[in-house]
Amino acid sequence: ILTSIGWAVIVVGGLLSLQGGSWGLIVVLTVLVIGIGALYAGQTMSERGVDYIRMSGAAVLAVLLAAGPYGVSMFMPDGGSFGISDLDLREDSDEISFRVIGSADAVDAVITADGVEKWSESKELSSESARFTVPISEIFVGNAWQCTSSSCPTTPVIEYLITVTSGDSTQTAEINPEFMTREVLDSGVKIMPVTVTETSNQQTTTEIDGIVVEMMAGLLPTSHEHLDGGGHTDANGIWVEGDYTLELVIKQGNTVVYGQSSSQGCPSATAGFPYIEVTGTTATSCDGDSVSVNGWFAMPGPATDQVGTEYLDLETFYGDDGCYMFQVTITNTLSSGEELVVVQNDVGWELDFDQNKEGPWDMNAC
Repeated sequence: ILTSIGWAVIVVGGLLSLQGGSWGLIVVLTVLVIGIGALYAGQTMSERGVDYIRMSGAAVLAVLLAAGPYGVSMFMPDGGSFGISDLDLREDSDEISFRVIGSADAVDAVITADGVEKWSESKELSSESARFTVPISEIFVGNAWQCTSSSCPTTPVIEYLITVTSGDSTQTAEINPEFMTREVLDSGVKIMPVTVTETSNQQTTTEIDGIVVEMMAGLLPTSHEHLDGGGHTDANGIWVEGDYTLELVIKQGNTVVYGQSSSQGCPSATAGFPYIEVTGTTATSCDGDSVSVNGWFAMPGPATDQVGTEYLDLETFYGDDGCYMFQVTITNTLSSGEELVVVQNDVGWELDFDQNKEGPWDMNAC
């Protein structure tokens, strides 16, 4: 009976020793003393007495059963199980937020940009959860997505990575590159003629009356350019979720013939295009209209055609034939509070609407 009790104590002690730590070591030592003592006493009281060879083998087996689980637990990761969840962008406060959930007591969180540590914080988990909130200004070093000469791949150039550790356990999560592409660096403009048809004395004439102006902004291939005919190269660019303002003015030479700076207030339709304010995914013109800026979008104008499309009529902006430049000013409001201003003033076309009212119009790039 004592022999059976000894083995039972050793097995139970082996299971308890899985908890590791100092208490696990105490369990192992106690089990070895009680278990081996019970085995020895059992053999002493038997008719054959103590068999020292069998006793030595039993002692070795007892050590393996009791100390083995403890030894295994010493090599298992310490810190409990946990994971990273609820990773999102708080656009209104320019912050990245994420949660750590699991059985760990406390965790250390680090965010790196291309392997360089930019932020760190340690927290204890409450109800198996801890929320971290990180100002973008502390970790942002540049757009995660960037364009090459011919394309704008969605493989991040700069990787923003969250690493959370507790003891020997580590979990990582990549911050969505869309969250970390914050700066608008490029724009494009294209124009299309608008004509009116009139009949007088049984003669019908079709003449130029104005232009529709379209714009886009975000990240574009570095080889993008405006083309003869008022067009633009195919721009499979990237729309940026950020805080920025777009302004478009038309110039002939050094003279602004249509438009004004946003610092002068919101212009009337006859004075200029309304500037557009973008906050995250929401874009609004200064006159209060909602604008979809994900791709090409038409700028409003003081004139309207028969199907309701607004356009810029010649009387409002046109003077002499010549090169008209379409200048875009992008004002990025960074999460640090600073501004990054990008002025693109290399888009223009030769227009001859005065001498050539009926077309066709070459509108060569200038």
